Amino acid sequence: MTKTNFERLPNEIILNVFDYIDSIHLLQCFYGLNDRFKNLLYQQFLNYDLNFKNLPQHHVNMICKQHLPFIVDRIVSLQLLISHQTFGQIKVFFSYANQLTRLQSLSITSFRPHDTLIGILDQCELLPNLTYLKVHFYETHQTEQSFQLIVNHIWSLSKLVQCNIHLCIKTKAFFVLPQRTSQSIENLCIHVNELEFSQINRLFEFTPRLKNLSASIDFSFNYGYVPQTISSLLQLNLLVKDGPISVVIEFFRHLPNLRRLSICAKATNIFGYQWEEIISTYLPNLKFFQYHMEHSLISVPDILRFADHLIKPYQRAFWTDKTQSSTQCFVEGNTIYLTSTFGHNINKFSRSFIFSDHHNDHQKWYTGVTCAHDLTSSNIHVSNIEYLTIQFPSYNQFWLTVPTFNRLRALSILSLVDIYHSTIQTLLDHAPNLHILNLYHTAPLPLQKSLFRYRHRSIRELNFKAYNYYFNDNECVQLCHSPLGIQCATLHIKVMNRESIIYLVQNMVSLLSLHVQCEDEKHYSQLISKNKNDELMQLLKNSLPSVRSIERNSNTSSEFTICI
Repeated sequence: MTKTNFERLPNEIILNVFDYIDSIHLLQCFYGLNDRFKNLLYQQFLNYDLNFKNLPQHHVNMICKQHLPFIVDRIVSLQLLISHQTFGQIKVFFSYANQLTRLQSLSITSFRPHDTLIGILDQCELLPNLTYLKVHFYETHQTEQSFQLIVNHIWSLSKLVQCNIHLCIKTKAFFVLPQRTSQSIENLCIHVNELEFSQINRLFEFTPRLKNLSASIDFSFNYGYVPQTISSLLQLNLLVKDGPISVVIEFFRHLPNLRRLSICAKATNIFGYQWEEIISTYLPNLKFFQYHMEHSLISVPDILRFADHLIKPYQRAFWTDKTQSSTQCFVEGNTIYLTSTFGHNINKFSRSFIFSDHHNDHQKWYTGVTCAHDLTSSNIHVSNIEYLTIQFPSYNQFWLTVPTFNRLRALSILSLVDIYHSTIQTLLDHAPNLHILNLYHTAPLPLQKSLFRYRHRSIRELNFKAYNYYFNDNECVQLCHSPLGIQCATLHIKVMNRESIIYLVQNMVSLLSLHVQCEDEKHYSQLISKNKNDELMQLLKNSLPSVRSIERNSNTSSEFTICI
């Protein structure tokens, strides 16, 4: 449809079309065409969803200066990155806090000290329709007191219904319970920070309307736990970190209204007959049950026979009649995996496999597969792979086992070697939706020049972090001008020289975030103890003044994350 034909459409249809276009692209494409579109954008379009997390800084500046005063009362969703470089724009946004009357959803990623986040949460109390809040907070030196302040402020937001909390610090920390009661929060997702099981009752006391909970719970911290019925909980997404089975079962005995349960248990083994008793006796309203369990064995003479013993209870009619699920069993090394689904975090399960429902088509269960060279059974045909790890040369039946790669999103290649360039390029050509390419190398081999020749239209993330190689200056130049480098938005890389970091940021035209380690930073932790001045950090800030943020990784201090 030409521009002229589009302009002939009535305003109602154009506004409907606008709903399907990214709001930032909308302003960039249609503002300035004519007065009619300006009026539609500034006066009639009501649903602005603004994501500034991956937007270049000059675009953020332009929108804040040119458009924000005219659309602020029609922003319904906002995603912000808070860093030293972007703090000025954040202050501009929240100077309009009393005008953000339609804002319903707010997502904050913060690299600033906790008092900055506290100030923003204070402003959130002025937002009359804010019902969804997502907070990702990264602070190396965070204390329990600052953690407590953040949680208390969140629980004080009177209209908040759904909350997603990710508080990342250098050392492991358990979740700090709120000291205030929220009468509005119904959905809570807690990342990174584990809950002590002894805290669970108090969490529901401070969140009495909580219906949906997603969290990691360490059941070994059960001292002082008194069983208490939790009638409000309808949906639970649970990662069992540790603890005795009896305590876990006792917890499920007091969830009478639970309707949906997703559980991952890696250290606590609950067997099929136990699950059947739990569901039949204590969870009468359960309609959906999704599970992943890992049984790591120290000494078992015949692990396949033991795996068959584990899966037999799941072959009973109860599992298909009550939960509408089938169980798959995989053996890798001394670990047995039992799962009803394949998630992103399942790493190795391909060497041996058993299905509880032998009538199921094997194809539909494979959404993630690693160690593809182990999939040697001629009767397995996999067409729904989304995540694949492969080493070349692959076994002869690989292309028969995996007839299509249309759903492949992430590809990991072990030991990239130039002689397999054409085979790898063929694989890339058959994966139209591939987004992430990971390269692994354990041996200290030279950089394979074929890396700079690969082509693919949709790859946007390159991860060379596990490639066991530091790129020199010339190789960084080649990467910038290679087909994959030109379109790369996210790059994980190791470089020999700090000047290469600056070059990559300035010359990778599509780059939005860079995760980089420098060869002379490998001993950063020892150097910084002798010299409090972070020389490389200061060099990067002075050389890259326009980037949005430069931070050291809280878990790997020699790695920098640069948001462009």
